[in-house]
Amino acid sequence: MTTNPRIRVRDATPADAPIITEIHYKAFAHGIMDQLMYPNGVTEDNRAKFAARLFPPPRSEDEKAKKGENMVWVAEYVPDDGPAEIVAFSRWTLYRQPRPEEVWKVDAAYKPTLEMFGQGANIEVIDTFVGEMRRMSERAAKGEAMLFLGILACLPERQRLGAGSALLRRGVELADSLGLPMRLEASPEGYGLYKKFGFEAYDVLDTKVTETWGPVQPEGSNWGNNNAAELFGQAPKGVLRTVLMKRPVKVSN
Repeated sequence: MTTNPRIRVRDATPADAPIITEIHYKAFAHGIMDQLMYPNGVTEDNRAKFAARLFPPPRSEDEKAKKGENMVWVAEYVPDDGPAEIVAFSRWTLYRQPRPEEVWKVDAAYKPTLEMFGQGANIEVIDTFVGEMRRMSERAAKGEAMLFLGILACLPERQRLGAGSALLRRGVELADSLGLPMRLEASPEGYGLYKKFGFEAYDVLDTKVTETWGPVQPEGSNWGNNNAAELFGQAPKGVLRTVLMKRPVKVSN
């Protein structure tokens, strides 16, 4: 896969939080789940809570062993002249060592709250979607040492520049250098990209959108119905499929 020389990746800083937050909500604004999770639109409280989660207080070595190391990267588009523009970001959690069962089972019982997501968020929907993804991922990983991709998002108007691939490539290089597997939860749009980087499906979360909340799947829309169909069958219309994926440890020849 070729790399766009105008795209560069760097560590994010707290000063980047406003633009990262903007990218996050713009990237998912047209998705049915964001519309259900934020039924009256994204509030300033939602934005503030998300920005705060991006850069938690520094963790002690003991906290890192339990909660992992938080990493946020941004991809910048560098024009011929003028300043660089942040067009995408990714958030990762690095677990350098396995976590004992009594630790990872706490995460496997994750329950989102209004305090986490902010006023105006529909916590019932968030728990059914985001919460269940988190619980499924933790139960499957069983505390293994790994690099976990929590979010990868790009400005809609800056797609197809290779920013997402550049961020993912940096993650792959880090995981390979440490001899660790990688895990993520693939949205309908991201599934194809992750397959190109060697991720393999191991489970799916089929969220019954129409049956549970009413919205009908528009003709031609991508709700991931055919993703991982060779393993789990095709998801029915009205169901949004998220694919849980793992990239095995790279074995050196």
